Amino acid sequence: NHVMRSGRHFAAFTHAGSAMIGVIRPVQINDGDLDLNLARYWGYLLGQRTDRWADSNVHVCSMFTTGGFGWCDWTRGQGGRWIDGFHCDTPFGLLLDLDEGMLSMYQNGRRVTTLKDGLSGEYCWYAKVIFGASISIERGSAPLE
Repeated sequence: NHVMRSGRHFAAFTHAGSAMIGVIRPVQINDGDLDLNLARYWGYLLGQRTDRWADSNVHVCSMFTTGGFGWCDWTRGQGGRWIDGFHCDTPFGLLLDLDEGMLSMYQNGRRVTTLKDGLSGEYCWYAKVIFGASISIERGSAPLE
């Protein structure tokens, strides 16, 4: 329920199994089967838009515990890629830097990559557990670069 509007926000994630973890616009989701990346749900999600979302078209960014990354613009489509250097069995951290408009991924105290730029407005952390996985989320400070 924590909405991030400005500044730098870091969270560390420990996981067992498959999951999607990232940031999303603050929306109310009433359907546990809702797939944030399926176009048939975008109208419902965009219906919750507020002026605080600002002008960014990045509505959700998801880090997959298998090493993939995806993002979605709920008006036009989505993109994604595999993350070179990601270790699936190692905890990782995400830094949402709304001053710079970037989401970056960290492992072992080092920045592995910038996942996405162009973020502005409001976001919340989110996690989607797949097939009985477990996740722990801990707020922290970003490692020094």
